[in-house]
Amino acid sequence: MPTILELEINSLAAGGDGVARDANGRVTFIPRTAPGDRARVRTVQETKTFARAELVEVLAPGAARVDPPCRHFLAGCGGCQWLHVARADQLAAKQAIAAGALRKLEGLTVHPIADAAPALGWRRRARFHVGGGSVGLYQLGTHRIVPIDHCPQLEPALDAAYAAVASTRPPAGELTLLLGHQGDVAVGTTKAWGGAPQLLGKANIRGLHCGADTHGDPVIEIEPGLWGGPWSFSQASASGNQKLIELTRAAVGPGAGALLELYAGAGNLTRSLVAAGWRVTASDLAPPARPIATDFIAGPAGEVVERARGPYDAIVLDPPRTGAAEAVDGILRLAPTTIVYVSCDPATLARDATRLAAAGYRATDAWPIDLMPQTSHVEVVLRLARN
Repeated sequence: MPTILELEINSLAAGGDGVARDANGRVTFIPRTAPGDRARVRTVQETKTFARAELVEVLAPGAARVDPPCRHFLAGCGGCQWLHVARADQLAAKQAIAAGALRKLEGLTVHPIADAAPALGWRRRARFHVGGGSVGLYQLGTHRIVPIDHCPQLEPALDAAYAAVASTRPPAGELTLLLGHQGDVAVGTTKAWGGAPQLLGKANIRGLHCGADTHGDPVIEIEPGLWGGPWSFSQASASGNQKLIELTRAAVGPGAGALLELYAGAGNLTRSLVAAGWRVTASDLAPPARPIATDFIAGPAGEVVERARGPYDAIVLDPPRTGAAEAVDGILRLAPTTIVYVSCDPATLARDATRLAAAGYRATDAWPIDLMPQTSHVEVVLRLARN
């Protein structure tokens, strides 16, 4: 049976929920709450060690609570976790999440978080859901679509393209949009779409990739020298990505030798590493949409490091959220002087860094970055040096 509780929110968790403790000290996670809130909540899951609850009513707002600048958030849209949390408190929470995850790495300096993107209007890449005649994002905790006609997180040019696409009845499934640095937009849908050709030229839409069909040219220049399509991964914030590149390049240092890059993707970091003077060998499951002037090895990271001959002075890796467990043994075999690990999940970063530290590497510095304001996402650049 659900339990009604009155709790005070103490902090924010990595997944975005507010954190409180009940009268018995049990941790309770509650979405849409902010530090300092006094709230009435209803439990939806209870165990001996923790509970999850839904917000019933804010009895007294905390100092961290602000009015969310989006009516869709108030309607339950789950796209953003922290539109109701003051910006300074978001940054403090992300700093604490990163530092907490990495706390067992002895001697590590965790630098102050970089506030690298505008509070709103920063998204150059976004994905939406289409179904039942609606285009939008899932309601928090459900697969019900909240119709979205405008998203304040999108860059204005991408928001205009989204409005054009959403009004043209795209097919059910996933819808993705990507904005290039020159204003071009690429659009993708998971299914074929007979109405796609009529969108070419509207709202700067240059190409669409719909199911197996291509209309126009959906491969655009995201940044100078970085190309991708609507289904390609790229960092969602242009200014945030520039800070990420800057910190990664500084962590590696000036080019003076051979560098192996794992999980290179479209070449986001590769460009800067080559420009810094490193002799880069990049790798990923598939080569980028447009070649980069460096050696490239296609394959899973674990296989790449096992067959790489080296020697390498540095290894840079930017794995997905699941981390790089498959590659750690091979990295240790190659024994570079410096490892720079770029992570979008502090927990898996800590897991892999602990293995590297146990084998003779010392984690020296970590730089958290807020690439995605109003969400609980935090990026971390970690530098490890061989003892």
